[in-house]
Amino acid sequence: MVHGAAAFLSAKVWWPLFPVLLLLVVIALSAATVFVIKRKASKTDVVLQVSTLVLYLFTAVAAMASESGALSPHVHRLPSLVTQALLLAQLVRVWHREGARPLCVLNLIAWGGILADTALHFLVKPE
Repeated sequence: MVHGAAAFLSAKVWWPLFPVLLLLVVIALSAATVFVIKRKASKTDVVLQVSTLVLYLFTAVAAMASESGALSPHVHRLPSLVTQALLLAQLVRVWHREGARPLCVLNLIAWGGILADTALHFLVKPE
């Protein structure tokens, strides 16, 4: 029987949060991509946003494949870091731009979801 903090950080308790975070990030990145396309943003903004969404989807597929044992768990880490770098680049580009607040909020939500997923991987103890 597991007691205390070990039970609190059990994978059995926290595992359902991973798909929720995945969905949150995909929705936020998709909405941000639609935002830049509908707003007829610069080509650089569109390329950054579409690249971020596509790379995150690749990262998610690689992470799911690593969960099933088809890939090494390390395969999805580099694309995840590149996704975060693209999000940061987009945030720096549009931070003070007028009318870009929704884009910043959506990208911050996505980045927060990715960071929460990363933190959970370190905190959750496998059973």
